[in-house]
Amino acid sequence: MTNTEKVERFIAAWEARDVDAMVELVSDDLFYHNIPMDPILGKEGLKQFAAPFLSNTAEVKWDLHHIAENDSGIVLTERTDHFRMKTGKTVSIKVMGVFEFDANGLIYKWRDYFDLAEFQTQMKDSAS
Repeated sequence: MTNTEKVERFIAAWEARDVDAMVELVSDDLFYHNIPMDPILGKEGLKQFAAPFLSNTAEVKWDLHHIAENDSGIVLTERTDHFRMKTGKTVSIKVMGVFEFDANGLIYKWRDYFDLAEFQTQMKDSAS
C-alpha cells in the first residue's frame, strides 16, 4: 500500500468517525499539529482529541481536492473538511495537510494548516 493510499484510508476512518481505525494508522509517537493550535502527541493524544470532537458530529466528509506523494513518501493533501454537527449545522474549513511516515509505514507526523478564526466562528455559530 502506498502512503497516498494510507492517507486515503486515514481520511476514510475520519469520515466513518472510527477513532480505533485512525489510531491503527499512526505511530505511538505521533506528532499531530493543527496549526495554529497546540500539538497533540501519541495515539492516546489523538484519541483524546478526536473522540470528544467526533461525538458532537453527525457526519464527517473530507473533500480531497488534491493529493500528492513525493519520492520521500511525504503526502500532501489539499481538502475541505466538513463536519455536520448534531445541532444540524455544518462547519467547513479549507485545509492543507502534510503526512510523514515512519519506517513501519505509520503516520508519525501530521500537520494541518487552516484558518483558526474561520473554524472558531463556524463552531460558535453551530452551537445554536
